[in-house]
Amino acid sequence: MNAVCTPGKREQNKQANRAALLEAARRCFLEMGYEAVTVRDIVRLTDLASGTFYNYFPDKESMFREILAVRMDDLNAKLHEVRRQAQSIEAFIRGAYLTFFRKVADEPDFFGLILRNEYAVRSLFRDTVIGVPMRALKDDIRDAIRRGVFPDTDVNLLAAAFYGTAFEIGRVLVEQPGTTPEAAAEFATTLLANGVDGLSSGRAVVSFIQPARVRNLGLP
Repeated sequence: MNAVCTPGKREQNKQANRAALLEAARRCFLEMGYEAVTVRDIVRLTDLASGTFYNYFPDKESMFREILAVRMDDLNAKLHEVRRQAQSIEAFIRGAYLTFFRKVADEPDFFGLILRNEYAVRSLFRDTVIGVPMRALKDDIRDAIRRGVFPDTDVNLLAAAFYGTAFEIGRVLVEQPGTTPEAAAEFATTLLANGVDGLSSGRAVVSFIQPARVRNLGLP
């Protein structure tokens, strides 16, 4: 006699199928790039029939958005907490960068996925992947100004400087094995809090390149 598929079992199967499709999509986006990936490529990495894809997702864009959104939401929440608790410029900068760079180092495929699909991220998801963290950063800078942590300054320019530095140093963490999150955060903090003159002692520069905790952060 055939086993009866209970509602609970059907729901578990649906969740498992959805998770399998998301993981297959993540692998495809990372290895092939968003533009080259097709729905057929994604389904081929699972045990599912091709026609079942649309039972779970309308298109590959919705999958890419979900893959990034889950991790971005968690990261944004942690960054917001660190920045709101900071009582000095250095604590604001160092805490945020260290949180971000540790995320990149602990989950290199997270940032690697963004780098591999940088054009798609900027063109398709500017209001989410880029826009949401930028708005949150600006709000936290305004809050820091109100609390007297930062002097009154141009929030848009300061946020752009913080964001751009994080993105490009994050690229180094992924592409240059041996650079540690702690060293990268110290370098960025010294640079942004004290300017290039602050690097003249050599402390931050040496710290930035020392392989204190070597990690293999190459793209898969």
